[in-house]
Amino acid sequence: MAFGFGSYQIAKSGLYVNEQALNITGHNITNMNTPGYVRQQVIIKDAPYQSSLYDRGNLQQIGLGADLQQIRQIRNDFLDDIYRNENTDLGYWEARQKSVQEVEAILADPMGKGLQWAMNQFWDSWQELAKEPESLTVKAIVRQRGEALVNTINHISSQFDKLRSDLGEEINTRINEVNKITSQIAELNIDIFKYEAAGGTANDYRDQRNLLADRLTKLINADITENQEGLMFITIEGHAIVNRSKSVNLYVDMDKEPGKKLSYTPKIEGSEISVPIKGGLIGGLIDSVKEVDDVKNLLNELIGTMTEEVNRLHKSGKTMGNPPKDGEDFFTSLKIGSDGGNIGLGNIKLNDNLKDPNNIVASKSGYSGDNTIALDIANLRHAALIADNTGILNMDEYYRTIILKVGQSGNKAAEISENQRKLVQAADMNRQTLSGVSLDEEMTFMMKYKFAYDASSRAFNAIDDMIDTLINRMGIVGR
Repeated sequence: MAFGFGSYQIAKSGLYVNEQALNITGHNITNMNTPGYVRQQVIIKDAPYQSSLYDRGNLQQIGLGADLQQIRQIRNDFLDDIYRNENTDLGYWEARQKSVQEVEAILADPMGKGLQWAMNQFWDSWQELAKEPESLTVKAIVRQRGEALVNTINHISSQFDKLRSDLGEEINTRINEVNKITSQIAELNIDIFKYEAAGGTANDYRDQRNLLADRLTKLINADITENQEGLMFITIEGHAIVNRSKSVNLYVDMDKEPGKKLSYTPKIEGSEISVPIKGGLIGGLIDSVKEVDDVKNLLNELIGTMTEEVNRLHKSGKTMGNPPKDGEDFFTSLKIGSDGGNIGLGNIKLNDNLKDPNNIVASKSGYSGDNTIALDIANLRHAALIADNTGILNMDEYYRTIILKVGQSGNKAAEISENQRKLVQAADMNRQTLSGVSLDEEMTFMMKYKFAYDASSRAFNAIDDMIDTLINRMGIVGR
């Protein structure tokens, strides 16, 4: 123990360090349910020793109590990196899964009344017309089924266009969220550097910054590092978006090249530098746009082949009027001049002249009983007309391959999303095991520091009694 009044400093240091430890323990307990909070721990060290000469010239060191060395966070950067990498993959596949579910809902196949059902109804009506080629009633049914098919195709097109537009808006919204997060991280970099450079601790600011970094990795494939000064540095495929106290905003460049669909390309604000976002929610949304376009291209191939063949056969026959007239196109372009007048999704209708059932062609010659054209059109469903990587397919087979591709894509996205969700949960559990607040553990620390605080206060009383004896009682014996 120190000499004289110096003993008070020892007891005082015990009160101080244990009071601070109790404060940190209470801080942990009150924030145990705060998102992103990492438990803190007080590191107590010996206070500097005092060297004194005793009798016979011996030099001895006398302790002067305790001192706070550090208030540290219990965090493992390696576990953070694992969590964020898995979180990026989860964001990507969740976006993909959601978009494929939307595509499946639009197509409504194979169980719903989608395009396949409308096509079947259309082919069946021609089969019925082949049985009664002169019947105006059956021709009216053919026209009605044709209208239903056209309406289904155009409805699918409008739904795909809406989905694509929604994905574009979502990309723009998420890019704005990224900009907001990077701006906040840059501001927190300043606050953390300012506090820690002055010798303080900025643990709560670090919690806020790390929570933002976790969210950022859900949105994009960001590489996050921290330098020796405690400043966070964030890049996307080599492009810095947070550097010390500065952040770089991104924007979505909506380009439309001639003859191509509108594309959504993230770029650095104020420049034409593209940023390759390949992961996270935004990466999944960008790839989802491409997937929607791929499905539309496949459907356009199917619809283009179907309408071309139906029109070719329908024009090659004659009506059963008196005199017979040459057949016309069964399907025409809804928007003349759009896409060069090509018939496809959102650009198809029945020929206006078919409002008169007499203009629907069922015969090759125009003679009564001739059902050649109606039969040929009905048999188109079984004709191998469309080339695929598996061979030459008929229209039903080709459409089934489209449904199969969408289904496989959806199944893959669902399985990977579920697996990634489990990996993210496991990674977060590992982080929480180390960094999370355990109420039992904190209560143990609370009792430990409380008893130490009480003991230090008792040391004060003991020192006070010693000083009182020294001052008021020594030298009065025998008086």
